[in-house]
Amino acid sequence: MTNNQFSFEFFPPRTAVGERRFWRSLGQLETFNPAFLSITFGALGSGQQQSLTTVAQVSAETATPIAAHLTFEGSTRDEVRAIARNFLDSGVTRLVALRGDAREDAELAAKRGYCYQSVAEMIDDLRSVHDFDFSVACYPEVHPHARSAQHDLQVLKDKAEAGATRAISQFFFDADDFARFRDSAAAAAIDLPLVAGLLPIRDFERACDFAGKCGARIPQRLHSRFAGLDASDTERVARDEIERQTDRLIEHGCHDFHVYTLNKTLNFRQLKSSVPASGSACTVVAA
Repeated sequence: MTNNQFSFEFFPPRTAVGERRFWRSLGQLETFNPAFLSITFGALGSGQQQSLTTVAQVSAETATPIAAHLTFEGSTRDEVRAIARNFLDSGVTRLVALRGDAREDAELAAKRGYCYQSVAEMIDDLRSVHDFDFSVACYPEVHPHARSAQHDLQVLKDKAEAGATRAISQFFFDADDFARFRDSAAAAAIDLPLVAGLLPIRDFERACDFAGKCGARIPQRLHSRFAGLDASDTERVARDEIERQTDRLIEHGCHDFHVYTLNKTLNFRQLKSSVPASGSACTVVAA
């Protein structure tokens, strides 16, 4: 029997209430022996400092590997390297290498730290800082700004050849879409483990907003299932859907999953079954 491996993504809290939820959720999910915990990156000002602080705090508090997100859009090479060294000083040797959101500010947009504006170039440059373990992003339904599906695959291939260790997918809601993408990547000779990104639907309208921004398709049946539900029923249906999606992915041969937690706890069957027999048991309740 193949073990299913999970990793969990969090964002740095910005309020006292958010901080309590963050640590409660992280502590509960840590008991499931994840491959790593990832912390997203605020690219500017106070958001960036909060990311650096949160990564340092989590790294000091847990034995679970931490993967710090790092983006380069609007930053110089020296700035990106300095942040990478900051993470390294905190004991973090895993990075999730991303381009980051495009900057509307003309001055920031003009700060082109990398000639080709590519994650592959960033990975190659950061080898001068440390031999990091790099995770990168991939897009089962094609990046919304890609010129074509083939171009999107070539970008992923460039990341793999630059030394990425794995590719974490954008979230999706149809397991067959991920399976088709995996087959296309294999046909393009992309030799990189692909990790399925899962987004539990806690608020359907918010999930639709997220999906619209990143080009993820929400099947019509989900519109029908979540229509008119109260909070309790939404939680029940969300759990049923994430179990259904995970089961279907396992049928397709996928066993690596990355959960976009939104700093909340989880409670679904495949997550519980991923805990090794020697691991501690934990009952997780939705936050």
